[in-house]
Amino acid sequence: MAVERDVLIYSKRFEGGVRLVSRMLSEMGRRPVLVSDEPEDVNRDHCAAHIVVDWAKASLEELVAAVDAAGVEPTAVVNFVDSLISWQVRTARHYGLAGGESGREVLLSKARVRAAMTDLGLSSLPFVAGTAAALDVGAVTSYPVIVKPDQDSGGSRLVRRAADAGELSSRLKELADTVGPDTDALVEEYIDGVEFSVDGPVLDGLFHPLFEVEKTEHDNLRHHDAGLLVSPPPSAHVRQAVRDLSERIGALCASLGLGAGWLHVEGRVRADGSCELVEINPRPGGRMYRAATRRTCGVDPIDMSVRMALGERPDDAPAGAARGGTELLAMLPFEADRVGTLVSATSVEELKRIPGVVDGYLFEDFRVVTMDRENFFAEAMILAADVAGLHEIAEQVRSVFTFTFE
Repeated sequence: MAVERDVLIYSKRFEGGVRLVSRMLSEMGRRPVLVSDEPEDVNRDHCAAHIVVDWAKASLEELVAAVDAAGVEPTAVVNFVDSLISWQVRTARHYGLAGGESGREVLLSKARVRAAMTDLGLSSLPFVAGTAAALDVGAVTSYPVIVKPDQDSGGSRLVRRAADAGELSSRLKELADTVGPDTDALVEEYIDGVEFSVDGPVLDGLFHPLFEVEKTEHDNLRHHDAGLLVSPPPSAHVRQAVRDLSERIGALCASLGLGAGWLHVEGRVRADGSCELVEINPRPGGRMYRAATRRTCGVDPIDMSVRMALGERPDDAPAGAARGGTELLAMLPFEADRVGTLVSATSVEELKRIPGVVDGYLFEDFRVVTMDRENFFAEAMILAADVAGLHEIAEQVRSVFTFTFE
């Protein structure tokens, strides 16, 4: 194997942007090595080598042994799968590579993030942590609350709301029955307000907020995105909340000693202007966030993340990033309405015939196995001069877009 070229790409259930990352690495003169739990992985032919690891049962020692047996000498680890971030951090630390800071593991636990922010005086949100079977419901003093797994809750997986102690006990039992009684859970006060997100890189412990989004609607049943996601935020109190929370996240990153990486941060702002963190994801935002960030800021979050994983320092990128133009941008996602497989849907090309629709995606043959998480399979990117224009175009898109799951 070529020295200083092998780069591990982690994947699970065929996720992780393997083909895109592999192409990027090859263009950089690196050798992409796929590491996944699928012996017949559909992406393996797009990489120079393939190592199979049972993510659910294997140990770090077994992964290292498999890497050694393949004759691979890792120079970096690239991962965009939430549930594999712990593997990424531990592997990077084992090989002495970028991304192995111990503080990064704090970001993998919502309870540890809450505790760290509370200790630093960065949050006052009440929370209680414990296993799904043994969490102390009596320690919860105010309702309503949000109940969610402490880790691996990407795509709003198994996020629930409880209005009282009885409902909380039922939600915890549901969580225990679904993923196991020893699953770590977090119960925190529900933040009544507008949700927003902010994406950007961390460089030497300093968070640089670049792409800011106001989420105009919310799915209150499954507690995730719905309706238009608008950038830059049109509401003044949301813009101020983005600034406030970004400063707090920067203080947290500095205290954790984080080096370089990309963060997708979600928060909520109340009517009185106070805001709280919802969660931190140590990777770029999904769906159309990459395309939207490139369009509005001139920065590719995937490319920057890959380069930071390689140990490169894009110090000039935040300074050179644009902060949006005169037009507003909105992302309009579409979600499956049932378990099944997508058999038909209006094409992106047809949607782009609508004035103002500039981009989009459609995942053909998209398969839904559970409604306990986000199942977005299509999205349109819209440009307009004002918020009213965004909503007008969005209604046109909704009237044209049809789909069927069977």
